[in-house]
Formats: sequence, structure tokens, C-alpha cells
Amino acid sequence: MSNDNRNALTGAEELAVEIARIQPRLYGFILKRLADREQTLEVLQRTNLVICRKTDEFHHGSSFTAWAFTIAKFQIMAWRKSAGAARLVFTDQVHELLDRDAEADVAAVDQRIPVLNDCLSRLRNDDHELIRRRYRDGESIEPIARSLAKSVDAVGMRLTRIRKQLADCVRAGLSREAAL
Repeated sequence: MSNDNRNALTGAEELAVEIARIQPRLYGFILKRLADREQTLEVLQRTNLVICRKTDEFHHGSSFTAWAFTIAKFQIMAWRKSAGAARLVFTDQVHELLDRDAEADVAAVDQRIPVLNDCLSRLRNDDHELIRRRYRDGESIEPIARSLAKSVDAVGMRLTRIRKQLADCVRAGLSREAAL
């Protein structure tokens, strides 16, 4: 998406993009605490509804991810309270340990994002475009391969090499930051 198109997004569209971007991580966060896929999907849906309802409470410039994870944490607590009598429930100490891990996960992700953006900016234009199409736009490999007149295997291998290059770059960047 070009900067012009990005600037043309409404607040609701920007919210939808942010919510969609964090769905896999929110799902994992909730699943880790509930250990049941159906319950996780229910709590994820409730979390998304609360995020949409409370969007005016989000402070722009702060971490949307941390804000959304806080909402998820409260939705998990509400779910446990309402559904806890019918099933085995972890103690509060176990939940606190899990939540501390989650807070560390969010902090680590927030730390890696600027490093990843720097690494993405260092990619060759065609590699950056390939990553954008596959991961930001969610395009599957088959249409990408067709548009590039390459085999699916060739595009898959190229993506694997780019991901390894990005992972190495992020590790190096985080090491440099840790050394400072």
C-alpha cells in the first residue's frame, strides 16, 4: 500500500488493519491461558469487540499491541470468573506467572519492530516487494509466482532465504542494542 493510500485510510480502517495485524498473537496469548480452542475463539471475539468499543480510549502514540493485550487479559479474567466454576482453573499465582511471560513477550516484540523495520529497509527492492506482497498483503505464493513468471518452489525458496536474512539481521540488531 502506498503512503498516499495509507494516508487515505479512515480511523475505522486503521483500527481494522491494526486488529487484523495482531490477531495471530492475540489468539496465541489467549490460547496459552485457556488451553481450549473454542474458549479461545470466544474470548478472542469478545476481546475484538471491546477493542472496537473502546477505540476512543486508545492513546495514539502508545503501543496498540500492549493496549490490546491488556484488554485480552481482562477478557480472560472475566471468562475465567464466569466459566471457572464449571472446570478446572489455575491458581492466581500460575496466571500471574503466565501474564509476566506475556508482558515480557509484548516488550520483546515492541523492541524488535524498529529493528525489523530497519532490516526491511535494507532489502533489495524486489525482495522487499516480495515480502510485502506475501506478508503484509497476504497474497498466496501461487499468484505471486505467476506474476513473476517463476515456479512456486522458486518463490518459496526465495522467501525462505529472505526470512533467514531478516532473522539474522534482527538478531544482529538486537545484539548491537543490547551491547549499548
